[in-house]
Amino acid sequence: MELLQKNIVNYKQVTKYAELMHLTTFQLNKITKETIGKSCSKLINEQIVLEAKRNLLATTNQINQIAFDLGFEDPSYFIRFFKKNTNYSPEAFRKNFK
Repeated sequence: MELLQKNIVNYKQVTKYAELMHLTTFQLNKITKETIGKSCSKLINEQIVLEAKRNLLATTNQINQIAFDLGFEDPSYFIRFFKKNTNYSPEAFRKNFK
């Protein structure tokens, strides 16, 4: 979880976190499922969404700037990703929860 929190902007692939921990992706997924009950990709997505929510509520940055800050090259992909994981567009989330 520490690696995830520190590196979420730079790394979004399970393979990279497994590499950082000197494990295979299979081993890392097995460990996280046994200890946390979630897959690595689910944890990564949750961390990205958490960071996005923080940025949306704590800053006045535009959506595309937040997308770039989180390591997304395409703001429209970030918007789709966020909506898929929260059922809100980033703009609607900011408007409804600020």
